[in-house]
Amino acid sequence: MKQFTSLFFTCIFIISSISKSADSNLITDLCKHCDDPKLCLSSIQARPESGEFATTTNQIEIIAISAASANASSTSAYIKEMLSREDLEPAIESTLEDCQKNYQDAVEQLDDSISAMLANAHADVDVWMHAAISAIESCSNDLESRAGNDVELSQRNQVFLKLCKNALVINKLLT
Repeated sequence: MKQFTSLFFTCIFIISSISKSADSNLITDLCKHCDDPKLCLSSIQARPESGEFATTTNQIEIIAISAASANASSTSAYIKEMLSREDLEPAIESTLEDCQKNYQDAVEQLDDSISAMLANAHADVDVWMHAAISAIESCSNDLESRAGNDVELSQRNQVFLKLCKNALVINKLLT
């Protein structure tokens, strides 16, 4: 009986190792088509759900969108922290307020993208992802053209845009 139990657990371990390897290969295969494959791979694998949930391309895309959404939420919190400063110039405050609204819109659009993905509506995912990208490009343009060019926010915008573009590439591969 002990031998059977030992053999049983050994088989489960081998099967789970093989499936995790396959999941990792699937993620790598999808990410190699992205403009920033390293960011794609690291952002998907860093998500807690990637280990047990990333068994299909649709699930990997949901994780990629979720990574972009988490990034947007983090950036929104950063902007909120910046807005809490009492020493902000009015022009900088105005730019940050606009960016805050843009990030809130982007998070909602990414949520809509995930809903569309769950419904297997790839064309809708594309529309919502482009809307989120447009919102943050607007923030980037505001930072460049108006007062308040915050280097960290500019960098955060670039990472967000790359994450969204990675998710778009994965979406395109699925259609």
